[in-house]
Amino acid sequence: MRVPDLLEAADGLAHSRLSEKRYGHTLRVAETAVSLAEAHGTDPHRARLAGLLHDAAREMSQQDLLRTAERWHLPVDDFERDRPVLLHGPVAAGLARRELGVEEEAVLGAVRAHTTGEPGMDDLSLLLYVADKIEPGRDYPGIEGLRELAHRDLHAATARILRSTRDHNRNRGRPTHPRSRKALEWLEGTT
Repeated sequence: MRVPDLLEAADGLAHSRLSEKRYGHTLRVAETAVSLAEAHGTDPHRARLAGLLHDAAREMSQQDLLRTAERWHLPVDDFERDRPVLLHGPVAAGLARRELGVEEEAVLGAVRAHTTGEPGMDDLSLLLYVADKIEPGRDYPGIEGLRELAHRDLHAATARILRSTRDHNRNRGRPTHPRSRKALEWLEGTT
């Protein structure tokens, strides 16, 4: 499929599966991903595609996420079994492959990893992870500085987000996904 057709199909998939509010978020993430791709020399078309697809499964019920992951033989750990919403990235990557024929592993990997992160993320995965957290609809203390940092250093921006998530979870007595912890350890070893 030609790139413009694939982008149009991805937009249609997201629009058909998401509420207007979540679809608006998706469009903002896609635009932010393009901006970050341009700042970091990454293909903006792949960034837009990943952004359009990242939340395609976000509004599935927790039971449907679990059933779909099991039917498609996606790995599901105990943490995700207890919090199935975390499966929306891997399930969205599966939807992209099955419904749109997306085969490019960089795009699928970015979509899969956008919720928890993972060690060894490439630039496309890093920028999608960050774009999801800094898109213009997000507003929280320190976001402007994070947006500036993201355009300079994706590794540092991702590490800052992961630290913030870890600290937020810790303050609320909640665990942080092991992949997120490992991603932060990986980033702290490379930044």
